[in-house]
Amino acid sequence: MPVDPARARYLADAVATATPARLIVLLYDRLWLDIQRAQAAQDCGDATARDHLQHGQQIVAELLGSLDVSTWPGAANLASLYSYLLRELIGEVVEPQPGRLAAITKIVSDLRASWQQAEAQLQAGPLPGTGAAESREAVRVG
Repeated sequence: MPVDPARARYLADAVATATPARLIVLLYDRLWLDIQRAQAAQDCGDATARDHLQHGQQIVAELLGSLDVSTWPGAANLASLYSYLLRELIGEVVEPQPGRLAAITKIVSDLRASWQQAEAQLQAGPLPGTGAAESREAVRVG
């Protein structure tokens, strides 16, 4: 699919100027899109489902790899959730199962909504009882 140069430039600028929290939301957006495209391809018997699932795997691997589990107590649980998503995406490539992508989509949508809320809170100012630097650090955990 050819890419419009103006659109490509806009997307590159949006990513280059995004805050860490916004980048995470953008990654979830793309992960969701990859899962939807994979489902549509599977429904049509199209082999490109594998490509979309593999791209989704790359996104989850990046989220997992950038997660600093020493930053906050919930990070280990988030790492476990990312590992689960990665296993399910790999499993879907190896042996597709009805309903698996719908379950993954639900998790990704919930995570995206949480990160979007965190992003909005950061834009509103420091969290009560913390400084601005501590609030920003809480979002870098990916």
